[in-house]
Amino acid sequence: MEYCFPAIFRVDAEDKNFINVSFPDIPGAVTFGEGMEEARFMAKDVLVAMEEYVKVTTPSTLEKTKQNFPDDIIEMVKVEL
Repeated sequence: MEYCFPAIFRVDAEDKNFINVSFPDIPGAVTFGEGMEEARFMAKDVLVAMEEYVKVTTPSTLEKTKQNFPDDIIEMVKVEL
């Protein structure tokens, strides 16, 4: 089954090459990557690791997440579990 959650991609304040990633709908689902490509890969990886929570959580909409985090990059992350 396919699951899709909004992720918050935030550029690290001290090192602009590092991107911190969190999922507002899944507490504890946090990761980072060196650059956006790696951050996206790691975001999928953390969703797979949090599989039991992903399967029972209703994702927020992209629009609502963008409203709540207007200064960050918000993207939907999709995984198949």
